[in-house]
Amino acid sequence: MRMRLHSIFSGLVLALIIFSALSFSFPSASGSYAGDKPLNTIAHEEIYGGIFFSLGDSRYSGRMNYNDTYEVNFDVSVMEADKEVKLARLYVYWVWSQKEDVGVYPLMEVKASAEKEVLSSVVTYTDTKGFVGKYDYFSGVNVYDCNLEIKKTVDDSYSVTVKNVDANGSTFCVQGIGLLVIYECPGREPYHNCQLIEYWVTEGCDMIYAEYGITPEMATSKIYFDGELDLKKVKRAYLITVAPSGGYVSGGETAHNKLYFNEERGWLANLPFLNQLLRLLFGYGGGVWSDVYIADNTVQIGVDQRDVTEYLKKSNNFAAIQDNHDYMMVTNAVLVVEKKE
Repeated sequence: MRMRLHSIFSGLVLALIIFSALSFSFPSASGSYAGDKPLNTIAHEEIYGGIFFSLGDSRYSGRMNYNDTYEVNFDVSVMEADKEVKLARLYVYWVWSQKEDVGVYPLMEVKASAEKEVLSSVVTYTDTKGFVGKYDYFSGVNVYDCNLEIKKTVDDSYSVTVKNVDANGSTFCVQGIGLLVIYECPGREPYHNCQLIEYWVTEGCDMIYAEYGITPEMATSKIYFDGELDLKKVKRAYLITVAPSGGYVSGGETAHNKLYFNEERGWLANLPFLNQLLRLLFGYGGGVWSDVYIADNTVQIGVDQRDVTEYLKKSNNFAAIQDNHDYMMVTNAVLVVEKKE
């Protein structure tokens, strides 16, 4: 009798899984308010080292006219003398770029460090709402490689200045600046706070908003971390995600957004008991968290760092960020897996 009940339950679970696979997905659509611009993986490696991401003292700039400047300061004290920069990138998050109510690309000059050396943009990611209407201005991220500037920093502070250099009158707003640093310890032995890690760095600009006929399922941006993992060697794994405008609601109400990690059975996200039961019995299931991005009138960039160790898979790991009438841009996701020595 017990075996028969187990068989019936297993069959029921299998039916639920098949049904969820058919009924729930993260589709893309042609509208730019949908999750149609997946982030790009720009770095994936195993090193002895560490990672940090910071917004410094970023705040919303308001409208920047010609010759206006905006500055952000970062604490880089984690970069001790025995650590080497593996990768360092600056992300300037901008919105409302326009000239005479027409969307244009911003013309900005970015200087960094005490010497105020002008940086060259590595890549620019942009998105718009994608249909004719009022306020269809450009939003995006300008990315700068700042490896040399970080190495030349002689104290614990690092400053970045943005200037509007368009004499023809276009304007834009800066939501903030992000600094991502991946540092490495010399040799192949762990030093100080360094240890063996495998990391994935993804970046881009995917504007998502569940409005104007776009459903929350459509307004979902999926992020992939390709590669194989030996789960027996994993000590800890954490995910960093960045969403400008995410969580910002002018009236102060709770934001409406979700973060998924290795979770495709979306309808089960609302049934936590069944979700946990499936994970215990069969090992399926990922993580789902609601309202993870919080921002306000001053800081308009949602940043979340979350432990995802128990949801890690051997391969095909992914995250997804979903909007539910919040509005946000998905711009960065970093997965870090710390490994046992």
